[in-house]
Amino acid sequence: MATASNIAFRAYQRVIHSLAFYPTLIAFAFFGLCVLSMAMEYQPWVMEIKQQVDIGLVRNAENARLILGTLVAGIISLMVFSFSMVMVVLNNAAAALSPRVLPGLISSKGHQKTLGLYLGTILYALLLITTIERGESERVPSLGVLISLLLGIGCLAMFVHFIRSISQSIQVEFILNRLYRTTLADLEQRADKLEQLEHPPVWPDDSRWHRVMTQRSGYFKALNITAVNALLCEHRLRMTLLVHRGFFVMAGQPLFKLDRETDEAVTGQLLDCFDFFIEEFASSHYYFGCKQISEIAVKALSPGINDPATAIKAIDLLSVLISKRMQLADLDFSPLADQPPRLHHAELALDPLLLQLFGPIRTYGASDTGVLVCLLQAFKNLLHQRPRSDQREALLRHAGCVIDAADRALADTRDREEINTFIVRINRTLDDSTMELKLLSLG
Repeated sequence: MATASNIAFRAYQRVIHSLAFYPTLIAFAFFGLCVLSMAMEYQPWVMEIKQQVDIGLVRNAENARLILGTLVAGIISLMVFSFSMVMVVLNNAAAALSPRVLPGLISSKGHQKTLGLYLGTILYALLLITTIERGESERVPSLGVLISLLLGIGCLAMFVHFIRSISQSIQVEFILNRLYRTTLADLEQRADKLEQLEHPPVWPDDSRWHRVMTQRSGYFKALNITAVNALLCEHRLRMTLLVHRGFFVMAGQPLFKLDRETDEAVTGQLLDCFDFFIEEFASSHYYFGCKQISEIAVKALSPGINDPATAIKAIDLLSVLISKRMQLADLDFSPLADQPPRLHHAELALDPLLLQLFGPIRTYGASDTGVLVCLLQAFKNLLHQRPRSDQREALLRHAGCVIDAADRALADTRDREEINTFIVRINRTLDDSTMELKLLSLG
């Protein structure tokens, strides 16, 4: 049975990435502002100030209604135009880049805040219209009307900013850089967590631990770390995750291990802490950001797009991100304040990570010398980062796959000479001659 904390956790995961998150908060804030301004509007000290200051204050009820009605109609038009442009951008992004980047574009905080300001201003003006009284005791909320005018000016300024933002969102370089910065921030945060530890925890052999099978099918995307740690501490358990973030699991597949067998109630509570959903957000895990950059590169190499320059830039960005990943341990953990960690999970090793990220690029760009050379350049740069022996072996293995692809796809002598040039450069970075890559024969 789902607990309240896990229900709230799943709701939080969806709410913070929803297009309606910030607009809803801003609309409630403007509702509160309207209530506050109306409570102050007819206070004696405010009335005295309004008698002395006449600039920008509306005294006539008809003029106030006209101003507020015009403001509402104009901002609704702005809002419709603005988010028609958002739909155009999303359609272009899905066609030219990758459908996986759409959740990140939809949840853009800039777009949400623009929509929130539009909705909040409309709500404020509509509520203010209902307070205007006519007749012998005519009451005009002149201060509120002045605030509405200022908000309307703010909407115009936000509209100009929105046009600039949406023009950038169409550019593939902007989306690549946004994904790169978000992914790099996640990797640096994980590296900082490791640097704060004087002695990283040593995890015992878990080969004989009790396996727990998942009861749901879907893409594993998030885990309620707080709830899991609380359960593990309460029942004195240790746990190892068996599935990597973003991978699909079938019902009945092993999901995690426990250091001892426990009752079904505790197992059910632990299973309830897992969240499965479709969307991939780069801020959730660095793998999602890297995967989206790789998919943009593959889409750029398709015959319909035919943009190898974008693929080359994506490879360069991925090489930097992979170098940061190589600095992390293969076994990650969730720290506890007053005791050793009880939750561990294995990060995706370098070899399958390179296969997931560079493998499709190598396949679809096999006939493009520039793409293959860029891949070899990326492997050469990664070998300069002083990788561990297992990491160096993985890098050389995938560099060899690039060379094999070049051998099959490239027929021109000049292209093969260029590949050989980079093979020589890679071999120079190796201190073990037995691991040198083989040159292409120039037949």
